Amino acid sequence: MNFKLIKNPMENNATRAAYNALATETFGLSFEDWYQSGYFDGSHIPYTLFDGDVAVANISVNLMDVKYDGKVKKYIQLGTVMTRPKWRGKGLQKQIFNEIIADFDGIFDCMFLFANKNVLDFYPKLGFEKAVEYSFEKAITPKPAKVKKLDMAKAEDVALFKSYYEKGNSFSAFEVKNGFALEMFYCGGPYSENVFYMDEYDAVVVAETDENTVICLDIFGGESFTAEEIISAFGCEKLAMGFTPKDTQRFETAVINDEDTTLFVLKGGENIFAENKLLFPLIAHT
Repeated sequence: MNFKLIKNPMENNATRAAYNALATETFGLSFEDWYQSGYFDGSHIPYTLFDGDVAVANISVNLMDVKYDGKVKKYIQLGTVMTRPKWRGKGLQKQIFNEIIADFDGIFDCMFLFANKNVLDFYPKLGFEKAVEYSFEKAITPKPAKVKKLDMAKAEDVALFKSYYEKGNSFSAFEVKNGFALEMFYCGGPYSENVFYMDEYDAVVVAETDENTVICLDIFGGESFTAEEIISAFGCEKLAMGFTPKDTQRFETAVINDEDTTLFVLKGGENIFAENKLLFPLIAHT
């Protein structure tokens, strides 16, 4: 078979459609609405192998500026790793990965990815090593306040959300910067019903509730308050953070054991997970 590697098929209608077809078949997701809404900014770069007109395998490069300990570093998260069943076992993923390394060698501080339980033995063969993540939870006192759900299909609500996003998440110790495109993939898609504005706290929160627990995915604004004060507005008694809080001492921590979201970090680069209790922001997974 003669395969053709297309680096970034997003700008061409036919190759983008083929990429979306592969993503839909593999993960049940499509990037089309996100692309048509104008959020494609070049930070998401699919490396897609084609057999004729059919997209058969892919690894996407996601460029990220990550801030930790007062420093901003260049990270690459690999995502949408997928191969059609008929083309598996032919070494296509290794071929794509080698091309990515050749293109980005020396211009990133850390390369990482999240793997499911079916491929945990594969990534060490490419030079990745497992890393440990931690959960951060605590009891909070409910203090219901006015919470307005933003309509992420309305331009004015998206503009409000963006204005708060640009303030940054001052509660996060490990923050993805300049990532509005990725944020909108989630907040314009699977979390479109989970974006809230709180005038009392001058904050926008991305959160979901599970029984009596609030899972806080992001907080923008609200610098004059604590995260617990802001999240208390949801009326729940437990807070689970979807990112690493700055003051981890206030939270109960535990090692995350989820084989479907195992973090792997490429050897030879920065690995801040090795010596720190961290949770990569859940809403920044790709």
